[in-house]
Amino acid sequence: MCYHISNTKSARKLEDFFDAKFKNDIVYEPNYHLNGFDNRPVYIIPQQENYVIKSAKWGLLPENLENSDSFKKRFNTLNAKSETLFTSNLWKEPIANRRCLILADGFFESKHIGKNKYPHYIRLKDQEPFAFAGIYNQHNNGAFSCSIITKKANPFMAEIHNSKERMPIILDKSFEKEWLNPSFSKSSINEIINTGFTSKEFEAYTVSKNVTNSRIESNTIDILRPYYYPELNTLF
Repeated sequence: MCYHISNTKSARKLEDFFDAKFKNDIVYEPNYHLNGFDNRPVYIIPQQENYVIKSAKWGLLPENLENSDSFKKRFNTLNAKSETLFTSNLWKEPIANRRCLILADGFFESKHIGKNKYPHYIRLKDQEPFAFAGIYNQHNNGAFSCSIITKKANPFMAEIHNSKERMPIILDKSFEKEWLNPSFSKSSINEIINTGFTSKEFEAYTVSKNVTNSRIESNTIDILRPYYYPELNTLF
């Protein structure tokens, strides 16, 4: 699962890195910790306009719903499982026709040891931005909503997210534009899902449990600082 991400880079850095420009009416706000349940926007590059960065609600809504509290209470769509993309009524139209890049530079997952959970921050070793493979809908009012696609975790991610053993799909730079190719077939999409995960190296370290405490403001630079748990005897 992937419910907590960071996107700390400047607007100029993201524009240069992804060769796209923010839409003029967007007021970009970096995030040290973005909780998917807080209803703050993420930033996407949609298939329909792959040269523009737009804001989107995190959690895919059906096209005919622009803001439905009842839908959100019944369904958690922050993530979309890759195994059901082409069979789910909610996912199959967007995966075929509305793929996107969801911009970030890190994410948080918890390792379970006994009854305790230890949150980790995961990022590329070079600390550059990256793109989650995503899908989106555009609604009647022009707003966007999106989901991050997940798959079975690789050994590095499974060691951290050891309860579910899932991971978000982080696209290799060479596959980002391909992911937005409108003429892609189902087999081509599946090939990227299966083989397009970035080849870059990751690093991970433990952070404060404040990242999962809804009573504490965690969208601060302090949440990214390594936190030492004596019982683990390691930061990694």
